Amino acid sequence: MPIASNMISSGRQNCSDLHSWGPGIRNCYILHYIIKGKGTFINGNKSYAVSAGESFVIRPFDNIMYFPDESDPWEYTWIDFKGEKYVSLLNRIDFTRDSSVIGNIRSDDILPLFDMLNRINSTVQKNTAEGIALAILGIYADKFESRAKSGENACFDSARLLIENNFYKPDFDLTVMCNTLCISRATLHRCFVKVCGTAPGSYLMKYRLERAKEFLKRGFSVKSTALSCGFSDSLYFSKLFKAAVGEPPGKYGKRSSNAADMP
Repeated sequence: MPIASNMISSGRQNCSDLHSWGPGIRNCYILHYIIKGKGTFINGNKSYAVSAGESFVIRPFDNIMYFPDESDPWEYTWIDFKGEKYVSLLNRIDFTRDSSVIGNIRSDDILPLFDMLNRINSTVQKNTAEGIALAILGIYADKFESRAKSGENACFDSARLLIENNFYKPDFDLTVMCNTLCISRATLHRCFVKVCGTAPGSYLMKYRLERAKEFLKRGFSVKSTALSCGFSDSLYFSKLFKAAVGEPPGKYGKRSSNAADMP
């Protein structure tokens, strides 16, 4: 079932009072356009200097913070959104720095739409608000699409990073992935099959088992390895591991350790 697409809110913030946000996480996508001034956006362990004309994007559950430059504090406008209609456009944008910062767009080309969105009541004029939000993202996608990855590649990259950062959680599954990325299971499946030729569930399981091999080689117990790779039941993990690798995890760990000790 497709994830509902919603333009959640919008606004404009003058940060001459040095208003900042974070550290923290948000449960939706947020696009900020810098009207004037400059500041810093931090996503995880990476820091980005962002100035007038540029934009930065917050993704669901990223650990982020942002704050204005003290000598030239920024003013920005933003939209919050979720759902496939918006994310499919976002995935077509060529980010200039990782998946966080978008290059310069003239204020005359984009600011009137933000201002229009900020003037209306998005609850009463829901369809109008969603249309304007899509138009804003469309401008970004049109301007930066020529060098952008295909939507499937961008979707796969986002899902892959999500797996790498959350594979150890027992409750992390395809439902969590779809809800976090704001896409349907069908879209997620299509992205994985087109990019890597395998279903997302199979990819997640293979990734967990490959990481399990690494833990076992380093001397972790079967139980510790299972818990470290998202399996709350070590017996279930052992059955899956033997079926995939051809030998029980305990035997694999001992054999790998002995091989590493050989001169």
